[in-house]
Amino acid sequence: EFSVQAVEDAFRVSQRETWVKDTRRAMILAALFYLAFAVSDRFMLADDEAFYTVLTSRLMICMVGLAVAFTAARFWRALVDGLTPTLVVGMAMIGFLSFTLLFPFDVGWHSMGMMLMLLGTYVFIPNRFLPATAVAVASTAAFVGLMVDNYAFGVGKTMILVLIFFGMNLFCAVSAARMSRLVRESYRDAQILLAANLRLNEEVAARQRLQHELQAQVHHDELTGVNNRRQFHDLARQAMRIAAKAGHPVSLLLIDIDYFKQINDTYGHVRADEALKALARIAQTCLGDHDELARVGGEEFAALLPASDLRHAEALAERIRLAIQNTPVALAEVTIRLEVSL
Repeated sequence: EFSVQAVEDAFRVSQRETWVKDTRRAMILAALFYLAFAVSDRFMLADDEAFYTVLTSRLMICMVGLAVAFTAARFWRALVDGLTPTLVVGMAMIGFLSFTLLFPFDVGWHSMGMMLMLLGTYVFIPNRFLPATAVAVASTAAFVGLMVDNYAFGVGKTMILVLIFFGMNLFCAVSAARMSRLVRESYRDAQILLAANLRLNEEVAARQRLQHELQAQVHHDELTGVNNRRQFHDLARQAMRIAAKAGHPVSLLLIDIDYFKQINDTYGHVRADEALKALARIAQTCLGDHDELARVGGEEFAALLPASDLRHAEALAERIRLAIQNTPVALAEVTIRLEVSL
């Protein structure tokens, strides 16, 4: 498992749907298989009390397994944390060990049944590696002790039984650990790829922002943010072509700040720049959506008015003049009112 708990938690959340689906399928199949042996129990134990004891045990274990299967999606956190799979597998092992000696089999038959239970514990039932291994090893120790105690093995047979189940647990544990590691490596690689894609997307977005900024610098005045002289000429030529085809008028406003040199000499370049920005801001509030404002000189601005006749242009010019004249502009410690000629 991942050494960083936050990464391990994120991994378990990512495996939620897969574990729920696999657990459902495994629990249902295991329960049906576990219950199917009730038929052979009937032939082996006849109508003895032992049969009903075994049948009751099988039914209880199957009910618990099916309950986990059908509530896996609701209680998925307990599932991916290994609580509910360990509970079911632990109960199944306890049931198996408790009625093993009720059947008139030799140690070989019992051992094959135990091997099948170990395969289910390690591989078939989805679970975390450590809980599954703990249940398997503890159950194996109990099974070996049960066999040795009831069949009175000598040292040689006991060693053989121990070695067989030691090998079984070793091979199953290595396989389960490998599966667990491969799934986590796949998750790790996917996260690395996702992080790389995110970085790439961020770089693409940054380049697009830079491209937009460069385009804005090419087409807009750096100080006021309105169109620059080159962009304004391109827009004017385009508007003239459209107007010529459609037979619509085009009007042009030329705006110049009165006594700008005095403002510049009195308050300095920085304050004069504030005045230019104020003029651009106020003029834009008066223009329509399709009108274009540009700075074409030091204190000179122009406004392109597509589909506007002379009367509309004169009215707009007067509205801009009054708006600028009636709007105080704060320049540091003083406030002035600009006047413009249009």
